Amino acid sequence: MRRRKDEEREARERALEEEANAQKAKEEEAAALDFEKWKGEFSVDAEGTTENEVQGGSQDLLSEFVEYIKKHKCVPLEDLAAEFKLRTQECINRITSLESIGRLSGVMDDRGKYIYISLEEMKAVADYIKRQGRVSISHLASKSNQFIDLESKAQLIEDIIGMEEISVA
Repeated sequence: MRRRKDEEREARERALEEEANAQKAKEEEAAALDFEKWKGEFSVDAEGTTENEVQGGSQDLLSEFVEYIKKHKCVPLEDLAAEFKLRTQECINRITSLESIGRLSGVMDDRGKYIYISLEEMKAVADYIKRQGRVSISHLASKSNQFIDLESKAQLIEDIIGMEEISVA
């Protein structure tokens, strides 16, 4: 009698387990069909490259990266990433590594911009601090605007060419 009850209970458990497995298989099949339906709706317009792929590229690309930053002086990191087909985080990593080896110097602000500071500009700020002695951060920040040029060199060259055209005419 007890054996029969155990067998009936096990049979019910097996039936419930089989029913659950069948339900799970049905849900997985429905999910796969839904995925196939949506998969056709996606398209890739453009792809970025990973940092490893870029490192496999030539040294010229690294030089172009540095020159682009030096030329534009104040570069939004997203624009820099788009220009070189990188992710923003990869640009940040690259800038950090270039700063550590001495190829770049500058600051990243909280708005997602990198401001390139040349050695001459850093020297001018250092000389000012040495002349003044103690300087508050707010005072130094206001005076740094005189020492650090935020205009891109491309814009400066265009202005000079425009002035030459006016004087020639």
